Amino acid sequence: MSASAAPLKGLRIVTTLPPHPWFGGIDYNFAIEMAEELRALGAEVFELNIGSFITGNDIYIRDCIQALKSFRPKVALPVPNALYALLCRDGAQNIFKDIFQIPTIMLWDHGLLQLPQQILGPLPNRPEDSAGGSVRRLKQVLDHPLFIHYSPDRGHIDALDKLGVIDRSKVRFFLQPAYPNFVRYGYRAAPANAYRTRIAFAGNVYVKGAEALPFRHIAGLGEIESRVVAAKKSRLTECLWDLITAEIDTLDRPTRKRLRLEPNQTFFWQFMHEEIEVVGNTEARLGVLAGLKREFDYFGNFVEPDSVATLRSRYCMKFRKSLDYFTELPLLFINSDVIVDIVNLGYNTGISPKVMGCFACGGLVLFDYKPDFHQSMGDFGAQVMYRSLDQLNSMLDDYLSNPRKRRDVSRYLQHRVATEFNFASLSQKILSEL
Repeated sequence: MSASAAPLKGLRIVTTLPPHPWFGGIDYNFAIEMAEELRALGAEVFELNIGSFITGNDIYIRDCIQALKSFRPKVALPVPNALYALLCRDGAQNIFKDIFQIPTIMLWDHGLLQLPQQILGPLPNRPEDSAGGSVRRLKQVLDHPLFIHYSPDRGHIDALDKLGVIDRSKVRFFLQPAYPNFVRYGYRAAPANAYRTRIAFAGNVYVKGAEALPFRHIAGLGEIESRVVAAKKSRLTECLWDLITAEIDTLDRPTRKRLRLEPNQTFFWQFMHEEIEVVGNTEARLGVLAGLKREFDYFGNFVEPDSVATLRSRYCMKFRKSLDYFTELPLLFINSDVIVDIVNLGYNTGISPKVMGCFACGGLVLFDYKPDFHQSMGDFGAQVMYRSLDQLNSMLDDYLSNPRKRRDVSRYLQHRVATEFNFASLSQKILSEL
């Protein structure tokens, strides 16, 4: 293998391997594929299974440290995201930054919401159970010279900078890449009849989870939620984090203090996470899907499968099935004329892996406007993003009646993703900057 074909030759990298059951096995499969991609680039990879760190198995942790000493890692790259770095601990010490003292590449996902969940958790469901000192604790963990931060969302970078958690100069932006599995599917001949659809949505909503949130019925909190949900439905391009914080800013100080809606309070982070990830995603996605003028097929909902009956009866949705993320979802992308998406509201200005995975497969996905994608992709990026329901319905009519345009846009974006915005390209860029 030539040096150009093996740009990471000789680099010893330790990655993380999440427990298989987590998030339906998706993170585990991502981690396996990302480690293999690093090996294909010439790196030596040690996959650190984090299951026993979570359970506190002292014997396993001691053996892992000894094995890593023999491996002599030069850099840690927790995959599929930075959360897994925080779980690798021996008592009070982090394996990577404290024990081995190696640079650790921290690839955020929904960093603004997920990192506080891990660092401050378990978070309280009631304001009266809140604890203070959150910003200091977040900064203490994240703002370390050996943690090299990368975020796929400029809005997250701005928010954590404004909160005083980590200065924006210490976080580098990257456009969310497509993962290896989806890039490979783009070069395969898929069965033409596999999940054939005109319009499809693939994703999760949390109808029962949203209804069960205990703080929704607390005076003041429910009203904030109602106003924010209404604002989001009328202004699809605005991120929920900004809408919620704007509502909180209108409260007088005694009310904010009573409801613990201040960033230093742990309840603030639980409220933001649940309102965005659970309520926000559910309300925004159902609102857009209910506003489509054409019939569509709904795939997914593996997180809350017992809500399917509700989706069919209450929302009259044509639910097909939950798809395997790695073997079936790519076939849906390839064999659908158009995928409609509402990007996970955990992102403020960035996009999700699902969007890039669809383009990598050669599919076409229309999603709510995200400035980070537009900035990276230019005018072609604008051709797949909508700012309103009316515009989305108009775009669907246009693409479904114009197969050539559909093909040209999808092929252009597929080429950009497969050559520029994939995990292999991102890895080479990041590791060359060390």
